[in-house]
Amino acid sequence: MKDAPDRTLGYRLTTALLSLVREIFCRIPEPVAIFLGERTGDLLRILLPGKARILRENLSRSDLALFSKEEERRFEKRVFRHFGRLGAEFLRLPTLSDLEVSSRVRVEGLPDLLSEFAKGRGVLLLTGHIGNWEIALRRLSLEAPGRFHPLIRRIKSPAVNDFVDRHRRDFGKGASILADLGPKPLIRALRSGDVLIVLLDQNAGVDEGVFVPFLGRSAATYTSLARLSLLTDLPVLPSACHRDPDGNFRIRILPPILPDPGSDAEEAVSRMTFRYSQALDAFVREHPEQWIWMHRRWKTRPPGETPRQTENGGSPLGPAPTP
Repeated sequence: MKDAPDRTLGYRLTTALLSLVREIFCRIPEPVAIFLGERTGDLLRILLPGKARILRENLSRSDLALFSKEEERRFEKRVFRHFGRLGAEFLRLPTLSDLEVSSRVRVEGLPDLLSEFAKGRGVLLLTGHIGNWEIALRRLSLEAPGRFHPLIRRIKSPAVNDFVDRHRRDFGKGASILADLGPKPLIRALRSGDVLIVLLDQNAGVDEGVFVPFLGRSAATYTSLARLSLLTDLPVLPSACHRDPDGNFRIRILPPILPDPGSDAEEAVSRMTFRYSQALDAFVREHPEQWIWMHRRWKTRPPGETPRQTENGGSPLGPAPTP
């Protein structure tokens, strides 16, 4: 019988190392921490050539393709540095008081969120791996501590998964819900009137999603959010948090997208998923270097798509619904 994860040597060593790194990043001045975070991004770009290749492939097949190899190289550096900096900002959450978070993170559209929250029926908040979604969780949780729940995938390493979950709960003020636990925790959170945060910019399998346009190319997108919206009769509020040039942050919350049942359930799901994808598309275009280009967003392809169509950006865009 295997030891429980928290009793294995590897688990304890990994946890200790992550805790040490966090302590270092919290003790050094913020400019130094940000510098180290960005240099870590530079290092990861070199150590993970496969991720850099995926970034370049994704970029070349989107409609944001750059015009020269030099532009592409600069963009690649900016993306990796963004995620290195994001890691530093995440680790430094314990150093920020609620007052500092409130002053450094500006929120646009907050009345829409608070209006839905006040109804006590639960709130569906849509976002993606854009900008700094962790500082956004901390800022929004100031409005209702303990009531915001990001829906996340389990990290393969139990030690890393548990460290990130504890750190997010203790310093991001949000209690994660693991996607592999099924729908019951989601329904329970919504029935309690809480906010469920769903990141919808990752590749879905053929049986899990529908193909809708994203950055100029047909992308398999999970339908779970649309189905949950229809099941609960709750609207969906698109949101994203970008980092501004001055190092502060701006959260934008758009007006709610209402459930649109229609006469055909699957058509309704496709139509709503299309609208969610278009909202995220617009957010990414604002600051494309702050999106997770290293993820195989377009891995699943529409049935019948030819290699040439795939190479040229997946045109035509497949069976995407009309808005």
